Amino acid sequence: MERELTHDEAAELLAAYALDAVENDEREALEHHLRDCPRCRAEVADHRMVASFLASGGGRAPDGLWDRIAGSLDEAPPELRLAPVVTFPSRRSLSLRVGAAVAAVAAGVIALLGVEVGHLNDRLDQVAQRRRPGTDLLAAATSALADPDARRAALRSPDGRLSAEAAVLPDGAGFLVVHRLPALPVDRTYQLWALAGGQRISAGVLGPQPQVIAFRYSGPDVSGLAVTAEHAGGVAETANAPVVLGELRQS
Repeated sequence: MERELTHDEAAELLAAYALDAVENDEREALEHHLRDCPRCRAEVADHRMVASFLASGGGRAPDGLWDRIAGSLDEAPPELRLAPVVTFPSRRSLSLRVGAAVAAVAAGVIALLGVEVGHLNDRLDQVAQRRRPGTDLLAAATSALADPDARRAALRSPDGRLSAEAAVLPDGAGFLVVHRLPALPVDRTYQLWALAGGQRISAGVLGPQPQVIAFRYSGPDVSGLAVTAEHAGGVAETANAPVVLGELRQS
């Protein structure tokens, strides 16, 4: 795809791009569009977040829950042994007693279901609590990438196959969102560098498999960002070639 994509054409490809399901020529054209379109970049980040949630298995239901629910619904009600009608003062009284028995059985089933649903809600709350920190970080990064006051960088490898994007806010808060970086062995780590005045200043050790990273930079005016692969723990200075590199530009 040699021509540039219109915004509408790019928007139609964002979901597939987030899942790495586009052709190479479409990817190249779309990534060219994403460099200058914060709205589409934010939408790609949203697609990836949804995809990660769909790929994550939720907490399993408590053992025996579905068997107990099915058993309580399939059980035949207890046989009603009624005395001869002549011993009851009226048919209305019999109806009331039968209705009370049925209501008691129904109340028992409802109580059982209520307890089990309560257990499930507790498990869902626990899962939500575990996921919330990562979700909040991605939301903050997405907001920063769309902030018109932020400076943004599209980081790429020399061959264009590896990528990440970053945003630095006026107060020095920054976010790095990794799209494609291979996982490193446990004794290696990625490290982020701020490029300022011809110097490389460490902006943080990212770990062997970074995804969304928050950092803060308060040094000299930074012109670009780079990521290198280093020994675990990081280094004070590096002579390694950047894995990905990008120039910071005002929105």
